[in-house]
Amino acid sequence: MKKITCIVVSALVLILFLSSCSSQKTVFSNKTDANKENYSDILVQSPMTVSNNDLFPVNGKHQYLRLRMSKGKYYEEWNPGAYQGTLLEGYFIIELADEFGNTIAKTDLSTIYKEPLIFNSSFEFQFDDYNDDGDLDFTIGQYTSNNGRDYKLFTVREDGKIEVLPIRDYSSLFISKVTGYYSTKLTKIDNVTFNIEYYDNIKEKNSEDLYKWNGKEFVKD
Repeated sequence: MKKITCIVVSALVLILFLSSCSSQKTVFSNKTDANKENYSDILVQSPMTVSNNDLFPVNGKHQYLRLRMSKGKYYEEWNPGAYQGTLLEGYFIIELADEFGNTIAKTDLSTIYKEPLIFNSSFEFQFDDYNDDGDLDFTIGQYTSNNGRDYKLFTVREDGKIEVLPIRDYSSLFISKVTGYYSTKLTKIDNVTFNIEYYDNIKEKNSEDLYKWNGKEFVKD
């Protein structure tokens, strides 16, 4: 009788143990499913940076100049065309930060570009001083055609704000011969003059233009 009682008790303990494991598995499974529901397809928790530039090698300052998408979309396009690959399309800011990541100044490029910008890769700004004022200058380019891209010319002021360097009669420069897709160096002739090379559709060949700083703006020479 005692032997039968032991067998029955052991069987009950085994049944309770298996039931407990099954219940925990169900709870874990439900918890996992619930966690999945808390995520969107892709979760982005900060602005997306496409250009991160360490300024110490350029001007000796422990600062970073960053181009970041503040509002927009990420998507992929693998069909052959002007925009192919992983794309960031939207509105961007340029942020100057110290070595600890604290923001010194921020410039909203939507006040300069009325249309969304599109980038399909990270890149670095290519710096120089084109008007001999001591401030760092750089270009940002956007796709125009297979023959070249449109570049705006920017400068970094002492307080960290970004401004457009004005070019008389032109809001941007169409350039075919470049040193970088999204940012290119301009060919300096002297401290206040640069040269650009572009494809002329009318002449069906490359042409060159000179631009010289007159103290207020660049003028086509």
